[in-house]
Amino acid sequence: MILSLARKVPQACASMTAGKWDRKQFQGTELAGKTLGVLGLGRIGSEVAKRAAAFGMRVLGYDPFLTDARAESLGIELLADLDEVYRDADFITVHMPVTDQTRGMLNSAAFAKMKPKVCLVNCARGEIIVESDLLAALDSGKVAAAALDVYATEPLPAEHPFRKHPAITLTPHLGASTHEAQEKCGLEVARSSRPTCSPAKSATR
Repeated sequence: MILSLARKVPQACASMTAGKWDRKQFQGTELAGKTLGVLGLGRIGSEVAKRAAAFGMRVLGYDPFLTDARAESLGIELLADLDEVYRDADFITVHMPVTDQTRGMLNSAAFAKMKPKVCLVNCARGEIIVESDLLAALDSGKVAAAALDVYATEPLPAEHPFRKHPAITLTPHLGASTHEAQEKCGLEVARSSRPTCSPAKSATR
């Protein structure tokens, strides 16, 4: 998603399939030297941070439950003040669960604190973003582009304004939609399942 925003890949693909050749319209940006803000540094957020570092990005992290030692081992600048992440990040990616504290946290007040032309990715939970506020931030140009895999209502309604906004890249909640992820989920379920009876009792039936 971050790469798609940086290089405008979905929009360029749509233009090509429409028979056009418009290179100037899709000038992108490099990730090297840019700052990524990762909100939530659990298993997934930490893996995203590692990959961002490989692209030469500076990684800022916000997670009240992450230790300084763990952040240092991941090469993340851990910040206690969320506003600092908003102020400095060129890209922001969300990896938090929905709680009373995170529901609607990305709202008009948060967008106002962000760096101009920030790019936003949400592959966590749709309820974390106030959708009407995101649309307003995109229309004003404060948020340059957004890539979304999750939504407050799923499936996303056919008439939802997200579907027609040129600065939004949409996918239908594909986060775990790979063969490898499905296999891992199946193995995890199998390992966590407990037999309803012992082997000895089963053998006597």
